[in-house]
Amino acid sequence: MKPECALAVVTSLVLMSLTPAISAPRPIEDFCFEKLQQATLAYRRGTGEAFMANCIANNTPTPTKKPKYRKH
Repeated sequence: MKPECALAVVTSLVLMSLTPAISAPRPIEDFCFEKLQQATLAYRRGTGEAFMANCIANNTPTPTKKPKYRKH
């Protein structure tokens, strides 16, 4: 195995292990999962994941505060 390939594999494994830390809050995920169970979707690959992603994005609040930057 080439070193570049090994580095890519290790990097992807690290990123996959960090995913739960940057996911949506648990109540929102539970709500979207319940909606997914009730939804009638076309049987295509990735339809459920797309539904969950859109549901989470629609129900997650966006930050409203403007970031403060230092003036130079």
